[in-house]
Amino acid sequence: MILVFAPHPALERVALVDRFQAGVSQKPMRVSTFAGGAGLRIANAIRLLGGETLALGFVGGPLGALLRDCLDRQDIPHVLTAIAGNTRGDFLVLDKEQGVVTDIPESPPEVTNDERAKLLTALRRHVGNAQLLVLADRDDEADPGLFAEAVAIARDAGVPVIADLWGEALEAAIGAGVLLVRVRLDALQKVTEHSLQHDSAILERSRAMIARGVENVLVTFGEEGALLTMGGGVPSAGAPEGAAAWRIRPPVVSHFNPTGSGEALVGAFAVQYLASGDILEAARYGCAAASVNVTHDEPAHATPGEVAVLFPRTTATQVTAR
Repeated sequence: MILVFAPHPALERVALVDRFQAGVSQKPMRVSTFAGGAGLRIANAIRLLGGETLALGFVGGPLGALLRDCLDRQDIPHVLTAIAGNTRGDFLVLDKEQGVVTDIPESPPEVTNDERAKLLTALRRHVGNAQLLVLADRDDEADPGLFAEAVAIARDAGVPVIADLWGEALEAAIGAGVLLVRVRLDALQKVTEHSLQHDSAILERSRAMIARGVENVLVTFGEEGALLTMGGGVPSAGAPEGAAAWRIRPPVVSHFNPTGSGEALVGAFAVQYLASGDILEAARYGCAAASVNVTHDEPAHATPGEVAVLFPRTTATQVTAR
């Protein structure tokens, strides 16, 4: 079972219009509602790809009630901690021809110390039944202490951790030591003073995270794939010292809606890693799933059959620092 720790989920509404025109009233062709936010997107991808999952997070207010309904409809098992605040919303507008127009996420609600403690208690209760714990939050201002405590709980239970975080929460997970950090290139650029235009600079930054205790780092570049740096790997001739690194490139597909591709990648990685125990294979599988996602309205949508088509065409090439 893959336990997903998603403190701040969102009720996501996706509106598809025939041709978006700013300032013009227009009726959508269809509007869909999903249980979302980074963590629930990952849980959805895990479920779609045949994995077993359980999502933990906060929920409250009218949107929280709708979120529970969506989780049931999407068949995502969940244990949610009730809060006094209201679950946030997220609105996405898609153009039929051009794809994503804009994503409008609300800020997450504030939580009390008591509500926070209850969520961590739920994590302690369920982590012993998990083979992996995924930490997910896209908010720059997410509580870093909450995620550091979550990693410590997983470590005490002997459960590996995958972290898909931003800002100080990401730094907290790095310092605590996790199996894998997935970070977008733009998020990584925000926390470093150096240019990250070349693989060598990204590899240097990834090695710095590995030196702090992270086992593997996966930096993603959207449709251009990812750079995986594996700590403890045994590099072949010409490979970088101390860590094997691989440039992963998915095949070119019709690029419609990239929203949720990173979460599809993480969910697919988790499923494939449990199946194979192979970090590189899981990263390739995740990149293939991310490419599937861009063809759908629903964020973090990928099915086994679709991924199976793209997976053999998703390549991994070993890289060296220059």
